[in-house]
Amino acid sequence: MSFFNPGTISRASQPRLRIRATLWQQILQGLRERGGGVRESGAFLLGTGEGAERMATGFVLYDDLDPNCLNEGYVRFDGRYYGRLWELCSRDALSVVADAHTHPHGPGQSHSDRAHPMISIPGHIALIVPNFAHGPISATDIGVYVYRGRHCWTTFRGNRASKVLTIEAEELEIQ
Repeated sequence: MSFFNPGTISRASQPRLRIRATLWQQILQGLRERGGGVRESGAFLLGTGEGAERMATGFVLYDDLDPNCLNEGYVRFDGRYYGRLWELCSRDALSVVADAHTHPHGPGQSHSDRAHPMISIPGHIALIVPNFAHGPISATDIGVYVYRGRHCWTTFRGNRASKVLTIEAEELEIQ
């Protein structure tokens, strides 16, 4: 399987995820398009990193893997499609560094989100994007949740989200 290596993460460690601003905008655009403003959508964030430090370099939308996962209006990902995800990761030498999905209103976790993590390994990062990803969305608008195992999560919202999630501005090239 291809997900981040939790080997250096303890229950007390704090994982960190970095995403370049242009990639973040592409993720939001994909989530907006797939949800159409009326249903949840989601993506696995792919990238590199070992232990606590991770860098997202790409993503795959849930419904590109499981074409029926958005049919109910909320995400219902069929576990049979994880094989496609692991094949993508293996082919591109990447790992699942986080997941992101939308909610209609705020970035709070639902009971289902808490009970059914997309990757149920301690240290996994789940991002919840409010308003079906419409409007400007900054790191402080996101619900950031770190899975600790046994259906326990640590929550980072508002300014605390920056303890886990960094959306990096692109540097201008000087010619």
